[in-house]
Amino acid sequence: MIVIRNSITIPKIENLYLDLNAVAKEEDAVLKMPTSLANNDFGLLASLLQFIATWVRNPFSKQLLLPVENDAEAIEYLKNEFVYPAVVIAWEKDIVNLKGEKLKEVLKQPSQLYYQELDFFKNKDHYSIPIYCFDHDRSKRGKSRVFYDVNNKLLNEASMEFTLHPAFERLSNQFNKSVFKSSVKDELTTFYGIIYELFSNTHEHARTNERGFNLYPNLRSLYLKFHRATLSKYLETYKEFPGLTRFFNSEFRLNNEQLYLVELSVIDSGPGLYKRYSKQSDYNVTIKDEIDIVKQCLYIHNTSSTEVNKINKGYGLDRMLQLIDGKGFVRIKTGRADVFRDMKNNRYVSHQKHSEIELNDWATDAKEDYTVNAEVAGTVISIFYALNYVPYE
Repeated sequence: MIVIRNSITIPKIENLYLDLNAVAKEEDAVLKMPTSLANNDFGLLASLLQFIATWVRNPFSKQLLLPVENDAEAIEYLKNEFVYPAVVIAWEKDIVNLKGEKLKEVLKQPSQLYYQELDFFKNKDHYSIPIYCFDHDRSKRGKSRVFYDVNNKLLNEASMEFTLHPAFERLSNQFNKSVFKSSVKDELTTFYGIIYELFSNTHEHARTNERGFNLYPNLRSLYLKFHRATLSKYLETYKEFPGLTRFFNSEFRLNNEQLYLVELSVIDSGPGLYKRYSKQSDYNVTIKDEIDIVKQCLYIHNTSSTEVNKINKGYGLDRMLQLIDGKGFVRIKTGRADVFRDMKNNRYVSHQKHSEIELNDWATDAKEDYTVNAEVAGTVISIFYALNYVPYE
């Protein structure tokens, strides 16, 4: 049995991949969910969902075990933001309680109703906004109205600005509204642009596998979260991560010694950047070659799109780097690669060749000697974006 504990962290998630690879060789991989999350630091939820998606894709995965005793507890537990998407993408597995009793019939209608609540930002946690798209479930839990029209056509950027604005309004209601709004008002266009580019990228590249076949099940999601702490607190929280340590040692405009950050995380359970771009199903390359593919995906005009207007499809990830330049930090976890770029200390440059793009190893900070991690499903792109404090007038 693979157990996700309440104290889960990003380094501990990496250990779960080792557990999954070990268990799958000997027996069916049962996954036990935590009762709660002790913390929800930068990129944690997206990384956790990526692991669960990887478990679902594993042919040995069999059963999702929820830490509840009865039906009422199961329905209430479903409303945790780390539980609901896990249940939906694991729907074809056995979903049971601690007594071994099956829960899918109990959870079917509540999960459909809760999806409608989430689509209007009525989630249980008031400090974050998750927006989910389940490509395999188009009846009651399908594509979010935030990103798609009634005909399941992807919205343009202007329309997404309209549908996303209430999400940022809701986040502002949980804090000092005047300070939050004065700090974020000049950044909204930037946030909308980032989200549009990243989510459009999942629409183009993460609904099918590397051979063009529809993925079942499949998750694509946006996670918004507002973070607020002193620089010393951030440095203590992220002391294990050299890139974030350097980022938080930078100069920031603070509000009463606190730094306000917006987290934008986009996750998909598609083929991942390497498989999609190379159209290869196996990783018969070095990690450096795989990182080279990631760099190609970040390079303007490079794309795996087969559409007629594909020349315009290569702007997305490059535009993301431009939009967060001078203020943001981005982590990309895909395939066996786990890399980051500190856009505050390593500013945007329009390179002549994709190989000139600099990416650091998430664990070691290295720029050449990259860590070979366990293979994961899909891609997670998590961004920390610093808000400059602007006194409210």
